[in-house]
Amino acid sequence: MKNFKLILSIAIVLAISFSSCKKEKNIDLKGGEPTEASFSQQIMDRIMDFKGKMNSSMKSGGDMHIDTAVWNLEALISYENAYPDSSSRDFITVESFYTLHVDGDSIAIERDIQEVYQLMLDSVDYHLSQINASMKFLVFCDVELTEIIGNTAYVQATNGYGFNLVLGWYTPFGVDDDWIWGFNQGSCNSSPLDDDSDASDELQYRLNHPAVQVNTGADGYTDYETVEITRLNCTSTDNDYYIFEDTDDDYCMQDAELTYRLEGAHSLIYNYNNLANDNSIWDIVIDEENGEGARPEDKEFISIEIEDGVYVGGLYAHEYKITYAKPYFMITE
Repeated sequence: MKNFKLILSIAIVLAISFSSCKKEKNIDLKGGEPTEASFSQQIMDRIMDFKGKMNSSMKSGGDMHIDTAVWNLEALISYENAYPDSSSRDFITVESFYTLHVDGDSIAIERDIQEVYQLMLDSVDYHLSQINASMKFLVFCDVELTEIIGNTAYVQATNGYGFNLVLGWYTPFGVDDDWIWGFNQGSCNSSPLDDDSDASDELQYRLNHPAVQVNTGADGYTDYETVEITRLNCTSTDNDYYIFEDTDDDYCMQDAELTYRLEGAHSLIYNYNNLANDNSIWDIVIDEENGEGARPEDKEFISIEIEDGVYVGGLYAHEYKITYAKPYFMITE
């Protein structure tokens, strides 16, 4: 199953203004350095407080900063509706876009935020209704304020959905387990039973279902972030890159190469990124020879989507979209 984008453009008149396009990332902690327990408790307190405001039938005169509203929307929707630790055979992302009227003080009125919250929930329900599968669920909801133009704030919600549950985990590529590189061209032996898959789908499935699943014990996740990686982001002196690219539109990836790509993608997903290597041209730079990956500091892997692309000059290649998030833990007495 390949990526598709569903654009839901909704104009809502809100009294909001903007001073920073970045998501709110910091939680102010009183009384010294944060501990894991104090951070998690503050996360839960914020989510529960925002939940009460969003589910209240009372008219409220409250308000909050636009960055706070964006963080709260992502955290609450993910906490109540997402299942980031669940497995599925297939995975897609869907993007929805919302436009919000802003004033000059970067403040949103709570009753207007309630409307946006309900629209986002409606979007999740609609997206799930469009997936033709008996088992389907939201994996994550990544909300961000993309830009402000004049008095209009543009908010994007990127939702990841899993569907078609599986009973087993990740299996290795066996002998003659060979697949055409992409675009659902099937296996290299042209079996009609394989028409709905390809090499990128087979890699994506295995990467989302590791042989040994790491259970973080988290009660939820915040600060979702999707890192996009192509071969151009990677460096290697011998030009032997982890990510596939070729000039043959029906290139057959044999089992040995698929295993190599699988191992390489695993390193890209779980190894941390060295910010000192990044630059303004490609944003993120992956030094493969030194074991560098794409993983942001303090975040856990959630899922990966592999897209098939055709580039200038007839180059066929895979693109990795790796989603990470920061875990939090509830405090039990």
